[in-house]
Amino acid sequence: MKGIKKISEQARESLTQFLEVVEGNESFLNGAILDMKKRLTEAKELVATAIAEEQRLKRAYQEAVDAAKVWENKADTAEQEGNQVRVSEARQRTQHYMARADDYKHQIDAQAAVVARLKSALHEFYQQFRDAAEQAEELHQRQKQAETRTELYRVLSDEVANGVSEVLERTEQKLKTTEAKAEILEGKSRQTTTRTEMTEGSLDLDQALAELKDDVLGSGRR
Repeated sequence: MKGIKKISEQARESLTQFLEVVEGNESFLNGAILDMKKRLTEAKELVATAIAEEQRLKRAYQEAVDAAKVWENKADTAEQEGNQVRVSEARQRTQHYMARADDYKHQIDAQAAVVARLKSALHEFYQQFRDAAEQAEELHQRQKQAETRTELYRVLSDEVANGVSEVLERTEQKLKTTEAKAEILEGKSRQTTTRTEMTEGSLDLDQALAELKDDVLGSGRR
């Protein structure tokens, strides 16, 4: 009884530590569950031993009862034969085994009470173990979910977004610089074209005046 009581107390202590553990400390959780599982195995063995002892007492009780009946029959037979010595001896043996049977009966009742308490403690311990295992699984699942969320928000974090914004801003600034250079070059190209057109226009006018002069002079000669 002391053994399983100690195990039960240790289980409660382990369960308290388990419930207070920081989420994500998977190694501690596994260790606590394994420790409780080991204690559960030890507790089962203790209960099995107590049950075995109860069964042994029941067998001893039955053997004593059977022996008492045997000697009672012998006493009856000796009495029929008129052998008082054998009758007295058989009666004494009968009383002896009946007393032993009564003693075993008391031991059986006491042992049955012990077994009942052990079974109750074992059942309580098993419930604690099962609840702890289920909670460990839940915490493990929540840890995986938290890690997934952390990784997702790390990928989508402001730092990454700011980095993209900076790249876009630099790209836009570079584009504006390139566009400005293009406009300057385009302006210069337009000025060159205008000057060329003006020069060509001036040459055409001079040629037209020369041709007109030739026509006028030619008419005067005629």
